[in-house]
Amino acid sequence: MTYRNILVHMDETDAARTRAAAAAGLAAKFGATLTGLFLRSDYVPAFVAGDAFSAVTAVEAYVEERDRNIAKTSASARAAFEGEIAIRKLSADWIEVNGDDDDNVLAAVRRYDLTVFPHVASSTLGSYAISASHIGMGSGAPVLVLPERGFQIPFGKRVLVAWKETREAARAVRDAWPFLMTAEEVHFLTVSRNAPDGFDDMMRQNLAAHGCTNVHMHVDRNDDIDVANAIQRHSGKVGADLIVLGLYGHSRMREMLLGGVSRHMLDELYLPLLVSH
Repeated sequence: MTYRNILVHMDETDAARTRAAAAAGLAAKFGATLTGLFLRSDYVPAFVAGDAFSAVTAVEAYVEERDRNIAKTSASARAAFEGEIAIRKLSADWIEVNGDDDDNVLAAVRRYDLTVFPHVASSTLGSYAISASHIGMGSGAPVLVLPERGFQIPFGKRVLVAWKETREAARAVRDAWPFLMTAEEVHFLTVSRNAPDGFDDMMRQNLAAHGCTNVHMHVDRNDDIDVANAIQRHSGKVGADLIVLGLYGHSRMREMLLGGVSRHMLDELYLPLLVSH
């Protein structure tokens, strides 16, 4: 079980260069093809049209200038991406997607085993932004959300799994198997007064079947600390460099409503965070 095709969001920022380096390292580790994802905008603001007599000329001029600027930005982002590819001699691809609408981005993400994404991404020269939470909740695929800065590469040696007996947590573990199977240490954390002290026989057998032998269960029974803070505290305690989290929430009228823990972990991103729903 591994990731065979990985998608990474790219733009012209320094953070995107770091994402490319991290994603390229993962592609080399898992033997995957890496695809760069560039979000372009096809939006034309209403004010560009002007009066009826100049509308066509104004729109044409705007679109030509926009497309030139997008092409320049895309070329810069692609150069950074290809630089990381060349270092590791990876199989790679590049796609450009209209980022003015969630559906276009979600459709792309659904076609990859893993997507590496920032907390929030915007289409180039567009006003629309799409969050990693939207991608994680709506794609049916795992999303690796990377902080803007301050994390080590490579990562995945010590993985902390936020665990509870729910569908979301079980799904996140399944989506994270390639990381868990290659980690030096795996730590499961449950925050509950009534949780059992260790794994049951079925969970132990499942972990062993995937080659996870150095696995530890931690139970936090402290009623005075919320779950997100407990995850942060224990990740520091065990020296985790990656957190696995099932996203909780639901979709209503295209608005993703996240649970408190999910929102806190994404908003206060301090380590690479693998999420799925």
